[in-house]
Amino acid sequence: MIPPPHGGRLVDKVVTGPRRERRAEEIRELPAITPFIDQIYDAEKIAQGAYSPLEGFMDSATLAGVLEKGRLPDGLPWPMPIFLAPPDRASREVLGAVKPGDDIALRDEGGRPFAILHVAEKFPLEKGKVAQGAYGTQDPRHPNVADLTEMGDTALAGPVELVHALDLPAHSFERTPREMREEFQRRGWKNVAGYQCRNPPHTAHEYLQRCTLEREDVDGLLIHPVVGRLKKGDYRPEVILASYDTLVRNYYPPDRVLLASLSITMRYAGPKAALFYAIVRKNYGCGLYIVGRDQAGVGKFYDPFACQRIFDEFDVGVIPLRYGETFYCRICHGMATGKTCAHPPEAHLATSQTGIRQRLLAGESLPTEILRPEVAKILARGDALLPS
Repeated sequence: MIPPPHGGRLVDKVVTGPRRERRAEEIRELPAITPFIDQIYDAEKIAQGAYSPLEGFMDSATLAGVLEKGRLPDGLPWPMPIFLAPPDRASREVLGAVKPGDDIALRDEGGRPFAILHVAEKFPLEKGKVAQGAYGTQDPRHPNVADLTEMGDTALAGPVELVHALDLPAHSFERTPREMREEFQRRGWKNVAGYQCRNPPHTAHEYLQRCTLEREDVDGLLIHPVVGRLKKGDYRPEVILASYDTLVRNYYPPDRVLLASLSITMRYAGPKAALFYAIVRKNYGCGLYIVGRDQAGVGKFYDPFACQRIFDEFDVGVIPLRYGETFYCRICHGMATGKTCAHPPEAHLATSQTGIRQRLLAGESLPTEILRPEVAKILARGDALLPS
C-alpha cells in the first residue's frame, strides 16, 4: 500500500482560497528577508508536505537532537537539519529587530515575498556543529560545508505558510506530495519504488531501474531527480530532465514509470542524505527506495556503502532496495555486477559520471556502451555542465 507520510500526517501549509487573498495583501506589509537559496527551496517543500512532519524551520532544541541523535523530539528518525539562517548582509536590519511572536515575509531570489514565517525562536547558529553533525566534517572542501559560510550567524525558527508557489525552472515536471499520491492512486500503483538521482542517466542507472521494475512487489517506479541548486561542474537541471525524459519516453512502458522533478538543494551527506531522501520520497508516496553505491556522496568523504547500512540503524518505514557496484562488461556485452560476471577487471568499463564529464569538457566522443544515443546527443550539445 502507499505508505502514510512520515509521522502519520501530510503537512499542508499552502494558503488557498479567500484566505490566500488576505495573506497576499498582508505579506506585502511585513518586514522581509531573503533567505539563502537552499532555504527558499526548503520553505516551499515544508509547506507542501515534502518534509512532513516538519511544519517549519527547526528550533534550537530540534536542531540539536537531529545533529546529535538523528531524531526529532518525539523520537522519529530525521537525519538532516532544516534551518533558516538568512545572510546577515541582506537581512541585518530585520534580523536585529525580529523577536518571537513576530511574522516576517520570506522573499525569493527575484525579491518577491512568497511565504510567511511565524517566528518562534531566534538563536545563534553554531556552524561548526551543523557541519560536523550533518556532514561528518568541517572541511571547507565539502560543498555543503562551504555553503555554510554564505549563511548568516543567526537562525530563525517557526512555522511556514506558503502564499505564492516558487517560479521553478522545472515547473512542468514538479509535483507536490499530494499531487503525486493522487497520481499513484489514479494509476492503481500501491507499491511504488523511488529513485534518487542528480545526473543524466547512463546504463548503470537504467540497470538498477530495470531490476527494480522486474520485482513482483513493485507496481511502478518514480524517477525523481534533484534539480534545485547543485554544485559547480554538475549537469544543468534542464539537461538532467531532458535526458531522463527521452529515456522514459523511448525505453520504458508508460504505465510503469513516472518522471518528476524535486527542486531542492542537493545534500552531499552520504548515508544521512540517503536516509533523508528516502523519507522525502515516502512523503511523496513511495514505499520502496533504491539505494545504490555511494548515494549522495562526494569526493572521498563517505564509505560508499554506508548509505545502505544506515537503513539497518534507522527504520523510516521504507523498504531499501540495495544494489552493489555495476559496470559494463565488454565480454558479456552488457551491464553486470560481481555477482553475475566472471570476467577480469580489464574487461569492465566503469560507468563513471566523472569520466563522462571529462570527455564532455575535452570535446571527446561519449562512450556508446554506457549511454543511450538519445541521451548522448543531449549531453553533447555543448552546455550540459554548470560552470566550474
